[in-house]
Amino acid sequence: MRLDEYTAHDGTGLARLLAKGEITPRELGRCVEEAVAAVNPALNAVIELYPDALDSLAEAGTATPFGGIPTLTKDFPIEAGRPAEFGSRLAPGFRAGHDAVYWMRLRAAGLVNAGRTASSEFGVPAATESPLYGATRNPWNPARGVAGSSGGAAAAVAAGIVPFAQGSDGGGSIRNPAAFCGLIGLKPSRGRVTGSPNANAPLLGLATAFMLTRSVRDTAALLDLCHGPDAGDGYEIAAPAVPYLDVIEHRPKGLRIALCTQSWSGVQIDPEVAAATRSAAERFATLGHHVEEASPDFDYPAFLQAQKVIWAADAAAHMPAMARQMNRALEEALGASVYALYRWGLGISGAQLIDALAVYDRVTRQLGRFIAGYDLLLTPTSAMLPEPIGTFDPDRPGIDVDGVFDDLAPKETFTALFNATGQPAISLPLGRSRDGLPIGIQLVARFGREDLLLAAARQIEEEVEGAPGIWGQGRPAVHAGNF
Repeated sequence: MRLDEYTAHDGTGLARLLAKGEITPRELGRCVEEAVAAVNPALNAVIELYPDALDSLAEAGTATPFGGIPTLTKDFPIEAGRPAEFGSRLAPGFRAGHDAVYWMRLRAAGLVNAGRTASSEFGVPAATESPLYGATRNPWNPARGVAGSSGGAAAAVAAGIVPFAQGSDGGGSIRNPAAFCGLIGLKPSRGRVTGSPNANAPLLGLATAFMLTRSVRDTAALLDLCHGPDAGDGYEIAAPAVPYLDVIEHRPKGLRIALCTQSWSGVQIDPEVAAATRSAAERFATLGHHVEEASPDFDYPAFLQAQKVIWAADAAAHMPAMARQMNRALEEALGASVYALYRWGLGISGAQLIDALAVYDRVTRQLGRFIAGYDLLLTPTSAMLPEPIGTFDPDRPGIDVDGVFDDLAPKETFTALFNATGQPAISLPLGRSRDGLPIGIQLVARFGREDLLLAAARQIEEEVEGAPGIWGQGRPAVHAGNF
């Protein structure tokens, strides 16, 4: 199989070729190796490939849904025994002690973890430019960034290295890289994908793991395979009535959609982003849906302060244990942004943490009441276009906790809120800038309604099927199919 043939298929398409015997898992492994060799020097998306995993592809069965399909996982603890260095000088040599339960489910469905991708340090900074592995570059324009924190995963999928890749999202870390790289990035509802065995839901319920993809059918299929609670979970969300793959076969009608291009944080929205968002709203209207401008009313400054407290308290609680395990000094090993967050977190009291959680509870109720009047909320994913590498240098001297969140604000203005509320949100590749950079549009649904998000996404996707590239965008400048 040639690289241009390999990159022309999503994961579902490759699985069908495998099932028919038209290709072999060994061929797919060779394609991954060739793709990394061709594009990774320009991108720095893939930290390493696992030779043992690539060798195992030769024996991979195809009876399972994705049997023999290679993927990549983020530089976080996902698979037992694999390196998980968090993009940090604090953690070189750290390895995952156990499998994440959702990954066990995906592996049982045939996925093979072929390597790991770059992340921003501990998933905190706004850019995937880590102190340990350097900057990851955007396949559409390598002078631009990929956002954070699942930036390596996004760049690898957009450049054709793998059809989909694993990421995680605690404030927009799947959705923003998806938006910057022209991909589909779903953050499921809290509890839809278990955090077991590490936690009921990581980062006090803010974070969840899932996959970045090039097609809605891959997103639906992957969610079908890994959703659901594990024994002992504190969040046991209701299971979908029918498989998500069945859901996307049906076109929704007459949806009530709230359109919001109002910046909740006060951050200026790039005019091209605003225009792309309005264009997406017009697309939905032409499909027979009712779109009106509306925005939830909540106290954004209080929400932001609560986010600072929760993130910093989490850093203060967990960083010392990593330092002890790795026998390294936090002040010397951590990048400036993460160290600033950690230091500020040391001064947070239990009462402040409880107050922050109360703010989140209040905001969740407010958002719940707002979206109860609609089926979907439509917003930009990021308020900005992909920025030049180095714009948000996370290791710059003198940065404090306010600087960390000032860096995050243009990207998380529209995303972090839904980590707090637990509602599902998806970024879709529905816009392009004058310079050819992708623009992501976010859809948000009521809690537990991934079915509606995916059905609406598939309805839009159907309009551009057959056009070149992902959703008619063409190929990025750096793409394995070009070799």
